[in-house]
Amino acid sequence: MNDVWLKMAEFLGRLNGESVSRESYVRTPEYEKALEAWKEKEQEWEDFLETLSTEQREKLEEIKECQDFSSAQELRAYIQGYVDCVQALYHMGLLNENKELKIH
Repeated sequence: MNDVWLKMAEFLGRLNGESVSRESYVRTPEYEKALEAWKEKEQEWEDFLETLSTEQREKLEEIKECQDFSSAQELRAYIQGYVDCVQALYHMGLLNENKELKIH
């Protein structure tokens, strides 16, 4: 990945995690439904973990890493959407290349 896209990914990753109260923050019905379900089950999950052996908890941690991968995929898709948008605007002639811009 070249430096420009890496810097852009870092910036967009920070933007993605910022204020969820901003007016432009997208909250789909599917997200809201999943969030409510998670909130309802969170304490039940914590209580369940307390009943497991150390070995069982370690196995669940291994499985949880797959969820971490899913979150990483989601962030990558978010950033890719921005990249695709910038490229589309550039190819439509709505953005001009700035040869003086250098990413350090």
